[in-house]
Amino acid sequence: MAITSTPQVLSQSVDAFINAGNTSRVQSFTGSTGAVSINPTNGVFSRIISPSGSVTVSFTGVPSGYANQWFVEVNNKLAQTVTFSGVTWDGGSAPTITSTASKMTLLSFYSPDGGTTIYGKAVIANA
Repeated sequence: MAITSTPQVLSQSVDAFINAGNTSRVQSFTGSTGAVSINPTNGVFSRIISPSGSVTVSFTGVPSGYANQWFVEVNNKLAQTVTFSGVTWDGGSAPTITSTASKMTLLSFYSPDGGTTIYGKAVIANA
């Protein structure tokens, strides 16, 4: 018995709003300070823009039962500190997040178990 598969090429994705350019799946936290709670089910992409004070990010609502990946962009943080709680970092320590004005660092997060374990790494730094 042979098993065959036919690949399907997707021309658009309603979930990710690729063709429409819809940004409704993006969470933005502008001018934040203190605790910021990001829920990956509200959008796979979040931005922390120009925080007004030090920010500590935590993740809540990570769906269980399957693996999840999401991204956080930290943009224009200047002298403010942005830290992430409950993350195991690639290489053993948190990456340096750029403090240059109008520059950003893009971080990728992955949880294989619904948020019990969260792994993180820098994807782009100082772009």
